[in-house]
Amino acid sequence: MTGMFSYQIDDELKLALPTERDAEEIYAVVRENLEQLKLWMPWATDDYSIESAREFIKSSLTEFAENGSFSADVLWNKKIVGTMGFHHLDLTNKSIQIGYWLAKEAQGKGMITRCCRVLINYAFNDLALNRVQINCNIENVKSRAIPERLGFQLEGILRRVEWLNGEFRDWAVYAMLAEEWKNLES
Repeated sequence: MTGMFSYQIDDELKLALPTERDAEEIYAVVRENLEQLKLWMPWATDDYSIESAREFIKSSLTEFAENGSFSADVLWNKKIVGTMGFHHLDLTNKSIQIGYWLAKEAQGKGMITRCCRVLINYAFNDLALNRVQINCNIENVKSRAIPERLGFQLEGILRRVEWLNGEFRDWAVYAMLAEEWKNLES
């Protein structure tokens, strides 16, 4: 979100670009949720360290500066409870992907769905994109519920596309087109 360093979703919920001072808090929330995250996130490994958090922040800020892609902290009552953002921004084909993860304590409260709505509106209204895609491990029912709840179409399954926990795993690919979103929101 070029020029947007934070966005208040509602009274409790905010998205904000990570800063170096967030490294310890990100590290702590990842370590607290490592067993759950390891089920779905290839980067969530036993050797995840404070340096891993610092590298994540550095790469997030570099991506944001270079091409507008980003990973933002999800802040719930001013506490980091996950990250979400835009990935693989393709201005030529007017498409982008949304990715997210959330700490166990924050799940089931509709946070990611509310944040996704803001990102989707931004993608279609401000960036004039045509397509927003969300990829989920086919077995991650909670993650898949978000694009389904938002009215995304399941376009198909990418077979053995992600190396996770020593094996290739499948993704469910969901997408929303600008005209579909406009019709849903009106």
